[in-house]
Amino acid sequence: MSIHSNNFFSNVLRRQATVNVILPEPLGADGQVLPAYTQGPQLLPTIWLLHGLGGDATTWLRRTNIELLATQYRVAVVMPQTERGFYTNMVHGPQYWNFLTQELPARTQYVFPLATDRAHNYVMGNSMGGYAALRWALSAPAKFSAVASLSPVADLVRFCTEQAAIMPDFDLAFDPQHLANSPASLSYLLAHYQPVDPGLRVLATTGDADILRSMDDALRPQLAAKFGTDFTWQEQAGHHDWQLWNQQLPAALHWLLKGSWQVV
Repeated sequence: MSIHSNNFFSNVLRRQATVNVILPEPLGADGQVLPAYTQGPQLLPTIWLLHGLGGDATTWLRRTNIELLATQYRVAVVMPQTERGFYTNMVHGPQYWNFLTQELPARTQYVFPLATDRAHNYVMGNSMGGYAALRWALSAPAKFSAVASLSPVADLVRFCTEQAAIMPDFDLAFDPQHLANSPASLSYLLAHYQPVDPGLRVLATTGDADILRSMDDALRPQLAAKFGTDFTWQEQAGHHDWQLWNQQLPAALHWLLKGSWQVV
């Protein structure tokens, strides 16, 4: 696998930004990387993989086997870093939403052989990143063919109060008085969602002892009503931790790229 730590000056953030990119290196029978992955015009299917609260651009690399899975499925993986900013344009802080949705794709697709068409772009994240993955896909369904959200922060209003100890700096990212009726709210985005053809496929997962399970359960019928057979729900035994997400990751990748929840 080819791993690239890319540092560039972000015009949006007005500072250096860090993005890690995995490029697949499948081997042929002779033990050499296949020529199509070392040269030529091929553009790679791409997963935009978003970290959770307290994570960074290295978290998925350090905590999971995403590197091996990227080559197994012959897909590029882009892992940006937005600190504790919830991938939003912070009330008091950087404009992470503009960075994520506008500057990051343009800059990485300029440097790396990443597909730009909807059919070969996918977004996934866990916890805070799961929220951002859903928000991005619901806001720009013409960009992605599928979104996978693992244990997402599904309700910002509830998260602000129920998990205040986890994020005492919540009001740096959001104005708590203006959450419910804003594009930052997943429920708001679902209420205003305009379907695309073919439909956006949506996966949401949780654990039976996940601290966010209640709010994820509450979002589940909204997603089911909006996406119908394009919506998949998975719940496994586990907590809000990497043990659960490592269990779910191989099946989630297979669902993203092949359309079914299974480990192969």
